[in-house]
Amino acid sequence: MEYTLRLRPYKREDGTCLSRWLTDRRMLGMWCRENFSYPLTQEQLDGYYRELENDPCCFGFTALNDHGTPVGSFRMSKVDYEKRCVHLGLIVVDPSLRGQGLGEQMVSLAARYGREFLQMDRITLNVFDCNPAAKRCYEKAGFVAEQFKEADFAFEEEQWGNYLMGYRI
Repeated sequence: MEYTLRLRPYKREDGTCLSRWLTDRRMLGMWCRENFSYPLTQEQLDGYYRELENDPCCFGFTALNDHGTPVGSFRMSKVDYEKRCVHLGLIVVDPSLRGQGLGEQMVSLAARYGREFLQMDRITLNVFDCNPAAKRCYEKAGFVAEQFKEADFAFEEEQWGNYLMGYRI
């Protein structure tokens, strides 16, 4: 099924979707490192929403399908208007809809928003090496790996490497 995605600002009630999508410890770790704890709770999400409201250099987005239903989410942070750069993070797509190109479309829209509306020259994101599907998605959206940190994050018995990816303007 093909969707035309739309972006809108993240709303507090979108946390319900995030808690449905991030249902296991490993998935949560890939999404946020250790910025949230498992299981994801409404209190944690309320804190996240307050952070978005109070930080002028950080804002969240929700991707909606043709019917206005949330299907993905991401955050723009570290907005630097002088250096003209922004970082994408906390990127997630509804797991039941993965593999349909929604992630690529959402990240492409995020990059377009950064370029056209925020007038950014540099857009970055990070992805763990244990998530090759996400890395391929970001590459399809125009991001290229610029740096790699081996064993950047410890998850249980695993050591995850981390790619810093930059958008080709």
